[in-house]
Amino acid sequence: MTAEVANVDKEQPAKDAPATKDAAVKKVPGKETQKESDKSSKDRLPSVGDVIRSEQHRLFKLNAIIGEGGYGTVYECLVLNGETKRRLACKAEKWSKTVLKIEISVLRAANAKHCKHFCDLLDYGRVPQEYMFIVVSLLDRDINRLRNEQPDRHFTIGTAARVGMQTCSAIEELHSLGFLSRDIKAGNFGIGRREDQNQRLVFMFDFGLSRKYVDKNKNVIPPRKDIGWRGTTRYGSLQAHRKQDLGRRDDMESWLYMLIEISKGHLPWRMVTDRHKVYECKLACREDFRAALFGSLPKQFDELLTQIDKLTFEAQPHYADFVKLLAQVCEDHSIDMNQPYDWEVEPPPSSVHTSATKSVDNSASEEIKANNVERPSRPEIP
Repeated sequence: MTAEVANVDKEQPAKDAPATKDAAVKKVPGKETQKESDKSSKDRLPSVGDVIRSEQHRLFKLNAIIGEGGYGTVYECLVLNGETKRRLACKAEKWSKTVLKIEISVLRAANAKHCKHFCDLLDYGRVPQEYMFIVVSLLDRDINRLRNEQPDRHFTIGTAARVGMQTCSAIEELHSLGFLSRDIKAGNFGIGRREDQNQRLVFMFDFGLSRKYVDKNKNVIPPRKDIGWRGTTRYGSLQAHRKQDLGRRDDMESWLYMLIEISKGHLPWRMVTDRHKVYECKLACREDFRAALFGSLPKQFDELLTQIDKLTFEAQPHYADFVKLLAQVCEDHSIDMNQPYDWEVEPPPSSVHTSATKSVDNSASEEIKANNVERPSRPEIP
């Protein structure tokens, strides 16, 4: 879980709470963690200073908030009665809107397969009718924040291509577990911490919109009709805009939009506030306005779109081919795969940003951008 941003998206559908044992909130000396009047309240979140008890009866002290969303909060925490003393991340979500059951399923499967690009699921618990939580390994900044910290708000081509390779591999790992993301974007990937010697490794997190796409026999589940919107407007696939069921190809389409954005600094529809017009723009960028999408990016980016658009709902994406195309980008630009990433390099004095000089993102504001769908309440789970 990233130490900078809690990616608790408003558009995620809720899931039933996992069948875990009750967690308890303990009082910390000198701090009031739960007033008598709060005992019957619904949908609350724990506070900084609280000590929460997990299913495994471990006690975690919430030391600081490191990210907040509409339905949940991510805290930095420390286990009080365990062997490890390293800092961890605790993600808590309100009971009626929680999607942590699917997150637990994904992370359990990923950890069992020793997937490289996933956090460790360390524990979880709940306070019935109030909130649920998971405890995972702590990450550094997410890729979107790292991108925004760069001059002109984009990575160099060497960093962008290598991030593309790592994120493609992460998505392949997720798909190999039988899950889709349905919300691929830079904010749902982050780098490891320098203290853990993982600052060059990209991790994938936030699986609140994930869904199984195969049955118990590993067969692809046939597409459903008219399922409604899933995902984030800026990165949504054409099928997402059509409100059709999503498959592996849709994750890869969203991945490509993300890759273009971290390489150029923007997407052509960043200022568009109507979702249908965003859809029309994505269609246009496949025809007469293709140059507006790719600009001066390497030709391999265009080839990625061509290959992704050829995929059918059931088809397995050609992950290795996508990675090879990005490796070719690195070769064409004489990029050493072991050279520092942009976030590992100290910027020269002339490029250091201040609050007055930092490049401005002209994207539509949170208030006016094409809205994402609110999470349905638990009885409305699709």
